[in-house]
Amino acid sequence: MAYDRHFPSSMSSNSSSLSWLTRCLYLLLYLAVACAGISSATAAALAPGVVVGWGINDDNETILPPGTTGVTAIAAGGYHSLVLKKDGTVVEWGYKLPGATPIPGDLKDVMAIAAGGFHNLALKNDGTVVAWGANGDGQSSVPYGLTNVTAIAAGSAHSMALKADGTVVSWGYAGADDPNIRNNLSNVKAIAAGGYHSMALQNDGTVVAWGENTNGQSIVPNDLNGVKAIAAGGLHGLALKNDGTVRGWGSDDLHQATAPLGLANVISIAAGQYHSMALKSDGKVVSWGIIPNGTIPFPTDLSNVTAISAGSYHGLAANLTSAPTYTFSGFQPPVNNPDVVNLGKAGRTYPVRWQLKDAAGNFVSSLAAIKSITFKPVQCGAFTSVQADALEAETSGNSGLAYDAISNQYRYNWATPSAGCYLLILGFDTGQVQQAYFNLRN
Repeated sequence: MAYDRHFPSSMSSNSSSLSWLTRCLYLLLYLAVACAGISSATAAALAPGVVVGWGINDDNETILPPGTTGVTAIAAGGYHSLVLKKDGTVVEWGYKLPGATPIPGDLKDVMAIAAGGFHNLALKNDGTVVAWGANGDGQSSVPYGLTNVTAIAAGSAHSMALKADGTVVSWGYAGADDPNIRNNLSNVKAIAAGGYHSMALQNDGTVVAWGENTNGQSIVPNDLNGVKAIAAGGLHGLALKNDGTVRGWGSDDLHQATAPLGLANVISIAAGQYHSMALKSDGKVVSWGIIPNGTIPFPTDLSNVTAISAGSYHGLAANLTSAPTYTFSGFQPPVNNPDVVNLGKAGRTYPVRWQLKDAAGNFVSSLAAIKSITFKPVQCGAFTSVQADALEAETSGNSGLAYDAISNQYRYNWATPSAGCYLLILGFDTGQVQQAYFNLRN
């Protein structure tokens, strides 16, 4: 998906030339950046559940909001981004066009997302579509009665839906949209929305394109077949073939439509305004074309990636593998009113013990599994439970974390603070949190 930030509404008789002038100015900027050299950065292998971004970051569109977990899908738009969480809710961040409708507060049960220029789409489990954001061209006005949708795509100022019967529905402004092509399409299995053009992949592995054609982006190569995935950029198109190679067409002034020589074993593709991306079967990402050198450069050593998405001038990559979980036994699990309030004395050192098991039932023994041990004061009135357990065992020496291989227990010698009520919090490398309440007296 790609778009021109300065033209969110319909292109009038003279706005087309203005849009072209804007593109030329961007092109000069990009060429200057390319000649100066684009810096690169390295990144460690992505852990499960991690999302990273790079490129223009004027509106923090490349930085996942802190505390966002359970991500199952990513989508990069104009100057904003989306993620879908495993609970069926959506998180949005980055630039929002003034006056545009916000993400619906009751949006849930979402199974897929798409980010456009200034608008967004969500496909719900019941096959209906929800849209929000800019609507100057009707791109957020979902056609009445649209159901049985299996896939969605969002362009600069238009939206697309693929129905279960293999037909395509679109709305908004999509350049020289040809309804004769769109309405006669059938046996479609995938769709893609570019700047002002659209693409459809049919069951026989062929590709159909329509809409704006200023740079040949709607002219699919005659010999293109055996395609399994498609992506539409600002002024170019990409096709991933069954043999793991990538083919491009349309605007190629910054080599965005020409895949790097020798690129193979590709499993996913994405296209932005002037750049393209490929995810390889080894979990590594390849990028070509140009993104202006924003605050975050492309991480050249990115690995362990399972999903990619290209915005207009930024990119996202994620490891959507489910993070491992531990079975915890020890002090009370995290509930609002814990069954036990641990009663102890201030200024003493108490050994706090617990066990962790992995998904296979094996004991976890690595100290690295414990990411943090913190405590914070809380109101004693929060302790509504009448049950209490006196802390009898004390220890001496320095506080610290250790693992006892005989009892298969972690032990943390907690040097308690001054009198009062506290919440002791354990954070694990899986993202899980366990906590317990303590009432300390003099």
